[in-house]
Amino acid sequence: MSNVEAFFNSLQKMTNAPKLITDEGARAAYVSENNSRLPVSKPLAVIYPTCAEQVQKLTELANEHRISLVVRSSGGTESTRGASLPAEGTRCVAVNLSEMNRIMNIDPKNNMVLIEAGVTYGQLNEALRPYGLYCEHPLAPRAEKSVIASLLDREPVMTAKHIWDIPDPLCCMEMVMGNGTVFRSGSAAGPGTLDEMLESGCGINQSQGPVWLDLGRVITGSQGTLAIVTWASVKVRPIGSMSTLTYVQSDDINTLTAYVSMVVRQRLGEEAIILNRRGMAQVFGLACDAAMPKWTYISSVRGFRLFPERYMGNQLADMEDIAKEYGLTVLRELPGLSNEQVNTMLRDTSPKGGYWRQRYGKDVFELFCISTMDKLSSFSAYAETVATRCGLNPDDLCVYAQPTQMARCCHIEFLINADVKTADAMEALLGTVLLENHAFFSRPYGKLKKAIYETYADQQSFMPLIKLFFDENGLMNPRQLVYEGGNQ
Repeated sequence: MSNVEAFFNSLQKMTNAPKLITDEGARAAYVSENNSRLPVSKPLAVIYPTCAEQVQKLTELANEHRISLVVRSSGGTESTRGASLPAEGTRCVAVNLSEMNRIMNIDPKNNMVLIEAGVTYGQLNEALRPYGLYCEHPLAPRAEKSVIASLLDREPVMTAKHIWDIPDPLCCMEMVMGNGTVFRSGSAAGPGTLDEMLESGCGINQSQGPVWLDLGRVITGSQGTLAIVTWASVKVRPIGSMSTLTYVQSDDINTLTAYVSMVVRQRLGEEAIILNRRGMAQVFGLACDAAMPKWTYISSVRGFRLFPERYMGNQLADMEDIAKEYGLTVLRELPGLSNEQVNTMLRDTSPKGGYWRQRYGKDVFELFCISTMDKLSSFSAYAETVATRCGLNPDDLCVYAQPTQMARCCHIEFLINADVKTADAMEALLGTVLLENHAFFSRPYGKLKKAIYETYADQQSFMPLIKLFFDENGLMNPRQLVYEGGNQ
């Protein structure tokens, strides 16, 4: 009997065994919507656990039988970057957490929720609406996107003024390490069981702990190579009793980013995003209007429980005063685009099959990094030059910039329609230029991954120790991150 057969037999003998699917068609379907440019392998089987105890037990069995695991928690079969699918040449069992979708606790007093890994943004915000709360999220995420998966991957949320640290709004979590050990971080570490802590009124909202340890910082961005997160606590915010939208447009990106930095740092507005002309068309499904200024800043202003009109009025007045200092104008609406359309994109998930990053189709080049706001101008110029050199029209380049951490840094993203060969060439050229100009790739994907890790050689030597500590048998999502100069 092979180790795979022995693992399946042991799994099926479990008390309260998870669903195990070994059907050839189901395994092929699991990787059928791989939208990345990276080749993947079919999983040996797909397991659907429904509770944390099942996850822990199957991880222990995987170590006993030396079976590699690759985890995903978002619904459906669509994978944007391929990190949740078995890498080419690997023999892995897929663990799908999408059926672990309980909202375990809603705490309006502390503005916290406790959710399992399969809970989606749409599901969570629907549950929070009666409480007057919402969960901050990235720009129009996929309808089936897991909240925890998104936050673990450090996808930037749109409310820059509320994001003080990299993991925000993610707080505590339960992790099943690659070696089968269960660890709870922050306030969730105890004392007592989770139910006992909730009954005592503990907010489960301090991410550091036990003592000052914060393993969440280690786990985020690891692409499933260290642990499986079964549940986590997430900060939520009041929706507000009233709101309005503001827009500032300019052909001069340096002036616009200076304005945005000042506005966010003075804690004005809520959501805050910057799009170029093609980005506006990409996100909102419009025809690209050459008459539109090249850059648009979109922000919402909300009024809350006490004196909402006065609060909004003061915010708007301050935004207008700052705009005048930079020779800009604050608009309340844009021609050809209704505020209702904008609110839908800011507050809702993308409809199924209508994810904004895939409006180009499946042949798309995507590259993103983190830098400071003042680098948006030069990085965009580099991207346009590279697009031209690769035979593409630079006017077709979508640029999306998301200020974060009180605008002290910024997520900068480029997308353009390109076949695989052209996209690979753009990734190599633009990635090299951005690395040379000190762009930080905190979420490395694709073929550029190796070059990124070689740039940070001092960290690369430390990573095998982290891998060995959490996943001593090297079973978690092999060949996704670089260890010891090669793919693990």
